[in-house]
Amino acid sequence: MKLAETTGGPEGAAAPKLDRRRAPDTAARILDAAESLFSIRGYHGVSLRDIATQAGVQVALTHYHFGSKEDLFGAVIDRRADAHVAGMADALVQARQVAGDQSTRRRAIIRAFITPIVDRSMRGGAGWKNYIRLMALVANMPQQEAFISPFRQHFDDVIAAYVEALRALHPEMDEGDVQWGFFFFQAMITHILAESGMLDRQSGGRFSSSELDAMVERMVDFVGAGFTGLGAGGLA
Repeated sequence: MKLAETTGGPEGAAAPKLDRRRAPDTAARILDAAESLFSIRGYHGVSLRDIATQAGVQVALTHYHFGSKEDLFGAVIDRRADAHVAGMADALVQARQVAGDQSTRRRAIIRAFITPIVDRSMRGGAGWKNYIRLMALVANMPQQEAFISPFRQHFDDVIAAYVEALRALHPEMDEGDVQWGFFFFQAMITHILAESGMLDRQSGGRFSSSELDAMVERMVDFVGAGFTGLGAGGLA
């Protein structure tokens, strides 16, 4: 027997059934709550009851709409993944059309990877802010965990495309060094997207961890120059 959606009422009183057409709204509230909580506490720090409480629904409805916590976590990743991957892929296509020397084209590829991420975080609204922070958190978790698999399934191919673009641009580099260079770049991004406040403290308040736009070009300069240290040709 399927669980009917209900609203809370006086204890012991039968709660009225909701119109089934409202179910998508309930599912969206659960996804929003899960996305927010997972992005702050991580997968292991959140229970289905926590999510239900934040969404304002009965905990049974989280099971009804999504099943297990692992399934709900996957649904959170799935919801925005196609749009995010498409944006990153489009940015790479445009970057590969940039003319100039190796340094200019390398910077274009590096910029193409970080710009859509920062744009979503800064201008996509609260949901995208949470999603981007969650993706950064997931990238820092043990990748063999089963609940991470939706992240790998959605994002591994587009990340590999960026690595391949840099490898094709720099045939003079050892392929392993290209991979190392991009991995170091990703590590920077995942730390920065946490917006932890460390920069605020270490700079005595001069800079803010939330000023992601201000970091983009500095990051492009820094990472672009770092590739020369690993054997890339062209001027930094």
